[in-house]
Amino acid sequence: MKTRPLVRSRIWAIPAILAALTLLSLVIALVVDGVWDSLASAVLSGILIYMTYAGCRPRTK
Repeated sequence: MKTRPLVRSRIWAIPAILAALTLLSLVIALVVDGVWDSLASAVLSGILIYMTYAGCRPRTK
């Protein structure tokens, strides 16, 4: 079976999105109060859950 070569943009897309969301959430949590703190906390929790899931799932060849 022939596999496609990996493209850099495909490899770095998800980590770049996670980094941007993390940075945005941390800035929002520091600058804005109220319901935005809860939203930033929820986004950071979602990122943590996704990274845990991605790290624990079996790798396919």
